[in-house]
Amino acid sequence: MKKSSVFLNKQTSKTVRKSSFKRKGALSKITRSTKRFGKQTLRDILLSKTFHSSFKVLIGLLISGTALYGAYAFIGNTFANDIIVSKSEILARVGKHTDLPQDLPEAVVRVQDPDILKKQQAFYENVKEGDYIIIYPKLAVIYDLRNDSIIALKRTESR
Repeated sequence: MKKSSVFLNKQTSKTVRKSSFKRKGALSKITRSTKRFGKQTLRDILLSKTFHSSFKVLIGLLISGTALYGAYAFIGNTFANDIIVSKSEILARVGKHTDLPQDLPEAVVRVQDPDILKKQQAFYENVKEGDYIIIYPKLAVIYDLRNDSIIALKRTESR
């Protein structure tokens, strides 16, 4: 009797397995049809004329916007750094902010590399590229032309 009960258990387990396969088959059919429908819908969207024309317009706007921004940034940077003003104009503007000696300055220099100057002396601590340094025998001035302001002023007394 023991053998027959084991045999019955094997048969029932087989039938359970078969029925679970049937369920999986039904689910896989639904899954496959859903995937197929999704793929077909995506294919229809990607191949539609509306999608293609919208995509072309979007890419055109993106390229145009990037080019315009690049031109704007380049032109703005060029004009900001390349302000050319005469030595007399710089002295006149600085003269509005502080008293300058009547004689001509020893040097009027436009700053090209502020890091080198900052390492040399604490007086150049706030200097930026494009600022002007005006040197007299008893006076040194750092002038910011863009903001029309004096950044630093140093007077020395000669003996």
